[in-house]
Amino acid sequence: MLLFEWLCFSSYLDPEQNLSSRLLSYFFKGGEVVDQSGRRYEDVAVSDGMIVKQPTDDAIEIDISGCVMSAGLVDLSVNFGEPGFEDVECVDSGSRAAARGGFTAVLNSSDTFPVLDCPSMLAEAELLFAKSICEMRASATITVGGKGLSLAPLRELSTKGVRWFSDRGAIENKSLLRNAMEYSLSGSVISVRPRSGSLNVNGAMHEGKWSAILGLPGEPSVSETSEVAAIIDLAHVTGARVHLDRISAAESVQLLREAKRNGVEITSSVTIQHLMFTDSDCAAYDPMYRAEPPYRSDEDRKALILGVEDRTIDIVVSDHRPATAEAKELPFDKSAKGAAGIEATAALLMGSCGLELEVVLDALSWRPAKVAGFVNHGNLVRPGNVANLTVLNPKASWKFQASEQVSRGRNNPYFEKILTGRVIHTIYRGELVVTDSEVVV
Repeated sequence: MLLFEWLCFSSYLDPEQNLSSRLLSYFFKGGEVVDQSGRRYEDVAVSDGMIVKQPTDDAIEIDISGCVMSAGLVDLSVNFGEPGFEDVECVDSGSRAAARGGFTAVLNSSDTFPVLDCPSMLAEAELLFAKSICEMRASATITVGGKGLSLAPLRELSTKGVRWFSDRGAIENKSLLRNAMEYSLSGSVISVRPRSGSLNVNGAMHEGKWSAILGLPGEPSVSETSEVAAIIDLAHVTGARVHLDRISAAESVQLLREAKRNGVEITSSVTIQHLMFTDSDCAAYDPMYRAEPPYRSDEDRKALILGVEDRTIDIVVSDHRPATAEAKELPFDKSAKGAAGIEATAALLMGSCGLELEVVLDALSWRPAKVAGFVNHGNLVRPGNVANLTVLNPKASWKFQASEQVSRGRNNPYFEKILTGRVIHTIYRGELVVTDSEVVV
């Protein structure tokens, strides 16, 4: 009997008890551990939500030979719908999709309705997040309503526990953005999406050869790189903790590389999609490949991968952005942007980008945990730490079937594709929430 079947059977025998109400003990044997200290073959025991030195007498033995155990993955850009877009995704379905993708912690985007811009909205968000099977935190807006006109109560929200502030779009008023950086408390991060509205007027895809061939309005790279340069300067002047969210252009990578050499405290992220696709993928006018920011040239894509490899780019995110089938059936330039890809993110980064496993896990686990302050995630796989863990098989080959997707989003460009690398188990606070690649809670 597979472990997945055993867990389901045990729950059936005792319907009053499930994995959420009881913590089982586990003993993971035969696998390789990869964490910040390096690689080693080591068995791992879990009991009472913690990694322990020795397995308990009642521990369930799980053979993970051929697999790798790591700290759980952390995603700093997800859109789980609630509040406002529950018909597309909700906390329950989104967190289940995250767990299946190996994620034990996520940061929910400020793209909600209403937006989180005051303490009362924070309280509501925390109630919603209680339904999650991974640790879920809120991102508050930098400005009131996310409209870029006046600052939200950053200090008050910070004292309530918010550590991440981000507006949906670029803040064109740089004096206002500077004030936000200066008012942010120690430990808070100002996350900025570097896209200039004045240089991006109705762009449907990257401005270049393919936009000209397809006759679609293009968004130039300079709409991003001009903002990146300005934000780097403000970060240098203020000394604030600043994050550049979802960069897409080769020049942005170079600007960040130079900034880091000069000691500017700035981090950045790239979506898994921008490491996979280019503007040429839009050639068939397929709305599945419409994204924000747009997929750019192959030279940009290669520069982004190199940026992840040399740690210029700190974090890879899923940018999980579900949409209905109807929203993706519209003409390309009218269709919804983005992809619902959190279940495939780790697999794609392991198998399709030519990166060493340590680089992959650095970008998906311990680095994002550190940047966003998820203190119980991204840690060493050692006794005494909370058991937020994932088990991956880097060599597993599998087809992503639409019928198997947990997320409600139908906008997934990876359906029916053969992927290399797969999440096998996910352990959240000592609970086995995913086993044999299936959600069991």
